[in-house]
Amino acid sequence: MEALGIKKPYVPPPLPKPEGPGRTWTVASVVAAAERGGNDGIAAGRDFSRGRRSFHAARCIVCHRFGDAGGATGPDLTQAAGRFGLQDLAEAIVEPSKAVSDQYRASTVLTADGRAVTGRIIGESAQTITVVTDPEQPTTFVEIARSDVEELVPAAESPMPGGLLDTLGESEVLDLLAYVLSRNNPRDQRFTPSSPAQRP
Repeated sequence: MEALGIKKPYVPPPLPKPEGPGRTWTVASVVAAAERGGNDGIAAGRDFSRGRRSFHAARCIVCHRFGDAGGATGPDLTQAAGRFGLQDLAEAIVEPSKAVSDQYRASTVLTADGRAVTGRIIGESAQTITVVTDPEQPTTFVEIARSDVEELVPAAESPMPGGLLDTLGESEVLDLLAYVLSRNNPRDQRFTPSSPAQRP
């Protein structure tokens, strides 16, 4: 819709830099860090504002709507808590290709001249196929003549890249998880005050 000019594309504000230190996060290490706090995986005392900052620093806001802001090339995450528990959310972020909704699955168009164009198909006609090739740039698309198409196959990888958490430190990751699971509610139990000494 954005690529075709029907909907004004989302332009994110300047994104903050991660605080770090980063590390290579796995599903197991994300879950283990969160479970140290109890309270269904994320302890009270997380910081809503820092969670929002981490959501921006990890570039989630570019493709995902949350509350009243965000892109639309990925699913709206405002109600993610109704669909994901901690384990599922960690898997969706760290291993995005493990399970991809058909609604957001990318395709690969193989052409007669040997090209392989991968992206999300956003338009089809009798003459052309329109493909968004960069999920962070929904107005960047390629039109391919149907006469040039040799094969159309589901892409093996999710349009969402892996490693998005790897620039974040542990506290940033936990604040981000609490933020996503809060349904955009700063009064969620995960944000009740606690001693700073209890925070990693």
